[in-house]
Amino acid sequence: MGELPLVCMIDDGAPCINLYWWHASEAQKTDKPLQNSGEPVLKRIPIDFLNEFVDVVKRWGIKGKFSFVPYPAGLGSIADKLEDYPKDEMDLWIRIVKEELIPLFDITPEILTHAKTLDLSTMTLLEENEREWSRHQTRESLTPYITYALRILKDVGIDANGVTSPWDFGVDVEEEYRISILNAQKEVYGRGQTWYFLHMRTDDTIFHSRVFHPTGRKDEWVVSIVSQCGDFIWETMDRMDTDDDYVRSIVDRYMERFSELIEAGIPVVFHTHWQSLFSNGRRTGLRVLEEIGKEVRERWSGRVRWTKCSDLAREVVRS
Repeated sequence: MGELPLVCMIDDGAPCINLYWWHASEAQKTDKPLQNSGEPVLKRIPIDFLNEFVDVVKRWGIKGKFSFVPYPAGLGSIADKLEDYPKDEMDLWIRIVKEELIPLFDITPEILTHAKTLDLSTMTLLEENEREWSRHQTRESLTPYITYALRILKDVGIDANGVTSPWDFGVDVEEEYRISILNAQKEVYGRGQTWYFLHMRTDDTIFHSRVFHPTGRKDEWVVSIVSQCGDFIWETMDRMDTDDDYVRSIVDRYMERFSELIEAGIPVVFHTHWQSLFSNGRRTGLRVLEEIGKEVRERWSGRVRWTKCSDLAREVVRS
């Protein structure tokens, strides 16, 4: 592959919405959820944080995948006005993503709500969340669900060439899931090549991303992009530490894992979460990402290249 691909995947993005607040609220059965640190979970992630993120990834040329939940927390379509989230702010957030992020990041739905499942026949929420619901579905039910997620993104002007699984959505019916992703991409965008993020393998130095041909045709493929590094940034949501030594300690964990993968000669694929970068308002995670970008340039310039998931998928198909 020449220079090794290096891919950064960001999960749980949504316009101005902190999806983690909704997950914590449901889990804790309260509208005032707390972090493990005891501080309140912030309900919003402001637009200025998106701008700061854009500045960081542009400065270091970081590329990969950015999730965009189309019907976040079951509140409604991001193409419409959501209660408590001003339409002009949401529209600005979407415009920034389209104009500033798309050159560096593929945009994917993280299926539809990343919360309770939306019943498409009644447009009401089921008691099962998407993870639980997916476990007993087939292509007949999964395809329209993924199709609706893609259509919302297309309606706001986004070409979503892949799909991200909320939690481990689809893992128990993965063959059905793969054909459903392909069918949905064909229906919405007319393409027969796509990819998805579902799996993590962080315990070895074997490249686990691979291609599948669900229809049996060589010109139609679905690539499973596998993250091979843990989300070490996640802990910053619950840690009040913001000093340089703490940031450095997390960066070092990434550098250790990156080194293992690079020395083994395989692509570096890692993931984190939008709320992890936000760190409940402290932005510690974003500082870690900035240092990762700086460190990669200093240590591995010429050995690795930041890469979108769609580009990595094509390399997997060719290999």
